[in-house]
Amino acid sequence: MKKIYLIMLFAALTFQSAVAQNKLQHPSVIAKEEGFGYRGLKKLIGMDSVYAGTYFERSYHEFVGVLYSQVGRYKEARHESEVTGTMFVDHMKSAHNYKNAKAIPLSKVMDSIIQNNRVIMLNEMHFNPHSRAFVISWLEKCYENGYRYLAAEALSENDSLLNERRTPLLGTTGGFYSDEPVFGDLFRTALNMGYTLVPYESFDFSKREEGQADNLIKNILDKDPGAKFLLLAGFGHITDRKGWHMMGGYFKEKSGIDPFTMDCAMYFDDPYWEADSLLTTYYDLIDALPVREPILFYDTVNHVYINTSGMDATCCLPRTQFIEDNIPDWKLYNGKVLYAIDRKFINKNGFPEGCVSAFLKSEGEQCVPIDQYMYGKDEKEFKLALYKGEYLLRFDDGKEYKYATITVK
Repeated sequence: MKKIYLIMLFAALTFQSAVAQNKLQHPSVIAKEEGFGYRGLKKLIGMDSVYAGTYFERSYHEFVGVLYSQVGRYKEARHESEVTGTMFVDHMKSAHNYKNAKAIPLSKVMDSIIQNNRVIMLNEMHFNPHSRAFVISWLEKCYENGYRYLAAEALSENDSLLNERRTPLLGTTGGFYSDEPVFGDLFRTALNMGYTLVPYESFDFSKREEGQADNLIKNILDKDPGAKFLLLAGFGHITDRKGWHMMGGYFKEKSGIDPFTMDCAMYFDDPYWEADSLLTTYYDLIDALPVREPILFYDTVNHVYINTSGMDATCCLPRTQFIEDNIPDWKLYNGKVLYAIDRKFINKNGFPEGCVSAFLKSEGEQCVPIDQYMYGKDEKEFKLALYKGEYLLRFDDGKEYKYATITVK
């Protein structure tokens, strides 16, 4: 009798848990109610216990990590990524694939890669804008060599006037991901150079990868058969090896073009890689270089780039260094400078704690800010990475806005 009771009790608890999880909303739904960004993040912070042990637990930490990265809290974003680190491959198991590998600075082969290909595909980690800043460094050389299109998984077809307007809009240009300042600035920089931005996402998720490839062909090659383009996707979508059934492979099969695919999301300076002795080896090589720059792995026996994730090359980005407590070194691109905001300025113009967003006055607050930062009430000073020019600062405490203007010289 006791055994039957325990079985019934377990079944009842399981049923209650299933009902509770059915009622639990995906974290993106909760954030969307607040318009994502800082307000969405503020609502989700502290809900760890609500999502712990549920179907949405990993999604919660991934989503919160992305939101932290959007408001300049990169260390917190990395912390959230630790929780989801188990989704990545244990690269210790693949160390034998690199036994003949040497590291070479990307600068030595970058020109060759650009000149000898017509389609270059790079990928990123959504919670770390480092790779987006890295893509910005490709734009000028690619343009000089005839690349005229930048395709991005994050772009939305809803923003039909993007290429005419030449600046990204919050919540419209790419929806969620492109609201992050570095991502927005990647699009802004490309547009100012003369690139045409191309969306290619497929919303038929039963065949998403193939649909993405079809859209690339329809949106670029059918209109411009000789086109050269650069592409940025998330994680493994650019994989082009036979049998992987990813966008990169479908694109190669359908277009007849073999894209150069570079994995920029495998080797990152994030906490869950610290036990990987292979990664440590290559970071030691990066740290020893006279100039901090990305490196590629090169097989000295087979004379090819090597990769274990079905792409043509593996790129290891330099270990992040924080110039100031909240500013990573990779954020100072295109001549950006540091602009300090101290407690005296905050007390006069803003809220004791909240988020400040810096919009170019020429664009306005409907566009993606050049930088933004979620600050605490105990921070005496923090810095923003900004171009020289006139800015509208918007302070947000989660309920209302206050405004100020600044000039960065």
